[in-house]
Amino acid sequence: MDKKYGCVILAGGKGRRMGGTNKAELVMNGQTFAGMIEAELDQTCMPCYLSQGEYDQMIPEGWTKVTDLYRDCDGQYLGPAAGICSCLVQAEQDGLDGIFCVPCDAPFFEAGMIGKLQQFIADDTDAVCIRTSDGHIQTVFGWYSVHCIKPMVNALQTGNRKLLTILEQINFKIIDAADAGISEHCFTNINRAEDYKKYCEGRLHIVIEGKKGAGKTTLIDRLINETDRRICGYRTRILKTDVEGYRHVYMYPADKTDSTVPQEVGITRRKVISVNDQVFDGLGVKLLSDVSGDGLIVMDEIGYMETDAEHFCRKVIETFDGDIPVIAAIKVSEKEYRYLQLVKDHPKIYLLRLNEDNREEVYEEARRIMETWEDRGESR
Repeated sequence: MDKKYGCVILAGGKGRRMGGTNKAELVMNGQTFAGMIEAELDQTCMPCYLSQGEYDQMIPEGWTKVTDLYRDCDGQYLGPAAGICSCLVQAEQDGLDGIFCVPCDAPFFEAGMIGKLQQFIADDTDAVCIRTSDGHIQTVFGWYSVHCIKPMVNALQTGNRKLLTILEQINFKIIDAADAGISEHCFTNINRAEDYKKYCEGRLHIVIEGKKGAGKTTLIDRLINETDRRICGYRTRILKTDVEGYRHVYMYPADKTDSTVPQEVGITRRKVISVNDQVFDGLGVKLLSDVSGDGLIVMDEIGYMETDAEHFCRKVIETFDGDIPVIAAIKVSEKEYRYLQLVKDHPKIYLLRLNEDNREEVYEEARRIMETWEDRGESR
């Protein structure tokens, strides 16, 4: 007999890290987080539930509201484990065999994840969760069987509210996101005020990190072909290799129609031999300054060669502070450079790590970020 499943949005938390805000009602691109996830889950044609705890949530038409059944001795809600368990109880009453869960602070969730997760469900499996590349097990994005009800109730009644600890007591399957073909962007949680500001109150700049040969420049070319914005910024390339094997690196405009003559910024041969800081501080600063509101700033690439070019480095950081969108490549360096770390830690950038195996996934993720940019009539 075919198994029947439902879907759940977990919206029972207090939003403490968001200053006590109801995260389900946060708005991105004109839609609430809950509304974005609801639209995805409606595509599954499964029964859908909204787990409600601290806040009285808006219930979509055709959905079922589930209020947490389990609280502590002070009447406080017990977190996602209680929400999942309460929804499992309701799902069992409705004749379902299990539920797929999504937290309300994951607006990048995609319905296709459900089908990919479903293929790993077996008769002897009580729960399935995804592990992302950072080793984190995404317990609130998992599938749970109604067989989990009893061990969950026992755990909650004894004060154990940690999902991972509960899962260790049942037949729990962990699947790597890469093996399931699931983009890790789906698991992005926006559960802090600074995260919300980063994603929703300004453009999010794209920085692509990768080793030599990973395909950073090729990816940037693909992305800028997706926009009608005026291309600004700079590129650096080895334009000449002399008879002794010294490679001469030049800087030139990212805009191919710009006739500015390329200028040499340095010489390398296995390592940096010399650097012309004056070119970085002169031409580099000029190319990052000659921009307009309808522009797209390209930096290809950011590296350690320019770390002593004070004016240029300051201009790069100032550019990331701004609202004109940026697509940049950054070198992987075994040595720590404060300048490169400042770029990667900037609150308005989204860092994408590129390698030979994830090029399409990173491309799709970058495209999604581009869609969040303001004034985006430029996307084809």
